[in-house]
Amino acid sequence: MPFSHPTALTNTIPPRIAITGLGLVSPLGLSAWATFKALLDGRTLTQRACEVEPVDIEPVALARAVGSVSATSFASIDPAIDLAERAGREALAQAGVSGGETLPCFLGVSKGAVHALTHATHRQTQGRVDPQAAAVLALGPVGLMAHHLQRRLGVNILSTSVAACASSLTALHLARLALLNPAFGSSRALVLTSEAALLPLFIHSYRRLGVLPPLTSTAYAARPLDEERQGFMLAELAAAVVLERVDKPGQEDATGGGHKLWLQDTAIACEDFDLVRPSPTMPALARVAGRLLGGEGNTESGFDAAIDMIHPHATGTRDQDPGELAIYESLLRDADRPPALYAAKGAVGHGLGAAGLVSLVLACLMARTRRRLPMPWLERPLPTALALSAEGGELPASSRHAIFAAGFGGHVAGAVIGFGK
Repeated sequence: MPFSHPTALTNTIPPRIAITGLGLVSPLGLSAWATFKALLDGRTLTQRACEVEPVDIEPVALARAVGSVSATSFASIDPAIDLAERAGREALAQAGVSGGETLPCFLGVSKGAVHALTHATHRQTQGRVDPQAAAVLALGPVGLMAHHLQRRLGVNILSTSVAACASSLTALHLARLALLNPAFGSSRALVLTSEAALLPLFIHSYRRLGVLPPLTSTAYAARPLDEERQGFMLAELAAAVVLERVDKPGQEDATGGGHKLWLQDTAIACEDFDLVRPSPTMPALARVAGRLLGGEGNTESGFDAAIDMIHPHATGTRDQDPGELAIYESLLRDADRPPALYAAKGAVGHGLGAAGLVSLVLACLMARTRRRLPMPWLERPLPTALALSAEGGELPASSRHAIFAAGFGGHVAGAVIGFGK
């Protein structure tokens, strides 16, 4: 028998996915709300770089001083594991997950526990192989991270997504699809990400690729969506969200469910143009944005169509930002009101595989508070038909946000969050 969509049989809204818990750790705050408060106050990593002493600090030391999270200095195994645990615990607590409940977890990272791998490899080359080093070498950086997070958080990691900078939103996409599957054994899931790769190997690699600003305390600055952009600032970041399936959202809305924050849609795609560069026309991003912005997604969900804010990948590199804006503009040229833009990497830096979920958590906080974060680095905004301003401001009571992430290997992912009708 052919599959029938639930609305065709019951004329009701199909199940929705609510976002019930948020977690975020950044160099500007050890929790979601602490980071959000710092961003509301106009704090950025660029300001942090200007405060570094001495001014002639060595490049690797500068990148670490600016982009690191204070708590990672004391990591027993790897800072990425500690950051993810902290963000995960915040999201689980906010969602009211009890200690006896084992949630399925979808992990998305691009690097994993690379500090532990580096140390283990160094010990092995010196002929000193201990049990911990052997475990790192056997499991790999992502497997080691999953192993320890499963033990520390009491979750069941079902999936690990490694898709460069799109890793965390890819994990979010997989979690959403799983929860919408009637055969899935849980109505809740944790999506988790963390990146802590401020190692000389990666800092010098990105520097050679030409995607970092000059590594001096006076020039190391992130200016995405600005004419003076020179690249991104590296940062240690972790984010987490708890998702919950609501089987009868119509009844929920009648009893106050209209105040729920929903994960309304997700999409992923990939292009095979180049390992490190996107195609000039960015077909994978165009495909994902076409679904999320252009009305190609589910039209039976009961959600409004208009997007109030776009959170682009916007690395601040020369080609990425204008290429992205061109795609969004082409899809929204007939919009009654152009959506606003917010580029998180100008404030908290680039968290690599964690970047997408970090932007999503910030979008959730903006939607809940109805506050649009400022972008103080914007002095000469790129020309665009979309709403691009350095100033913060108010958002509509039921704002909808589209979040995008794109990375090496052509990986792209996106999501839409907001309130129902």
